Amino acid sequence: MEYKKLLIVGIDPGTTTAYAVLDIEGNLIYLNSSKQLDLNLIISQIIEFGKVILVGTDKVKVPGLVEAFATKFGARIVSPEKDLKVYEKRIMINDFSFNDEHQGDALASALFAYRGTKSLLDKIDFFVKENKKHDIKNRIKELVITKKISIKSAVGLIEKTEEEDKIIEKVVFEKKLSENDFLKLYDKLKKYRTEIKLIKDYNNKLKKKVIDLEKQSKREEPKIDNRRLEDFRIRKIVSLEYGLKSKDRYIEELKSLIKKYNHILSGINNFYIFKKLNTLGINEFNFKNKIINIQRNDILLVDDPNIVSNDVVDLLKNRVFTIVYKKPISKKVENILPFVFINAKNLKIDEDKYFGFVERKNFEIEKNKTDWAKKIIDDYKREKEQLIV
Repeated sequence: MEYKKLLIVGIDPGTTTAYAVLDIEGNLIYLNSSKQLDLNLIISQIIEFGKVILVGTDKVKVPGLVEAFATKFGARIVSPEKDLKVYEKRIMINDFSFNDEHQGDALASALFAYRGTKSLLDKIDFFVKENKKHDIKNRIKELVITKKISIKSAVGLIEKTEEEDKIIEKVVFEKKLSENDFLKLYDKLKKYRTEIKLIKDYNNKLKKKVIDLEKQSKREEPKIDNRRLEDFRIRKIVSLEYGLKSKDRYIEELKSLIKKYNHILSGINNFYIFKKLNTLGINEFNFKNKIINIQRNDILLVDDPNIVSNDVVDLLKNRVFTIVYKKPISKKVENILPFVFINAKNLKIDEDKYFGFVERKNFEIEKNKTDWAKKIIDDYKREKEQLIV
């Protein structure tokens, strides 16, 4: 399965906020600016392009939006020792096209982050070439940059987890899970619980820091520079509280994932696994198929099956027989397409970004309601008529 594309993002916050997205080789992927852009909207738009590992700003004092964005992705922030001058930014972006000065500043921030890290990236590329580690190159880059560890340490961590990755691949694509595989995954889950405990301990330390800062703020006598000192403390407290809330949310997400996958793994033979597409359009298929790898006899979960590409239908018709849909499908589309369609509204589907899980017995009940035999006959007649014509 292809590893998610690594991204470098530059952000220029303000009344009009702009962001620029580069790939890890420094190529421009996307530019956007708007007065309506907030943190959640920026994240939702950028996450479709890949995984952010570097976030750039043109300010020596990192803006709150940039810090919050980087925290969400666990990305590394790159900021200059002094605010970038206008002429410096213009030199950097001279060969690029953009719509306004905000996009230009965001692009300069992204390029600054890329150029500041390029020597490290080149060093990783050299190591990968010399040691024939091409298959894990991007994973090495992600760990070295975001965790600030050595290249050899990153390789050791990645190769240690390969056994678990093979088990997950077996579950997803072969729909098989041995008792031995389950025990290995259970051991992995126990390690995640240990990580949760460490995060909780870190949260407690953050809480203590907040309390200590508040106490210190009350004890301090007013000084000549009291206002600047107070502003600094307030910003520090807000930053720590934000980090605390982010860690709390992460803990809850991990707990939820552990609970969900414990349930699924303990009875994997009782579940069907769906592979998710937003539409049956060519762009969506090309992007998602690199990740979910649609194969023969897979079942698809499609948000809107009315958006269809003939090329996608040709690619899927010999691999997929059943499509579960969310948005109501038009009769015209349903009759034309060579698939059996099942409405998702009567199925209790447990979803993540790329997969859905449904109990086998519930799915079989809905499947038996469909006249799949008639669908096969109608499709066969239609194909014969097309051949005659």
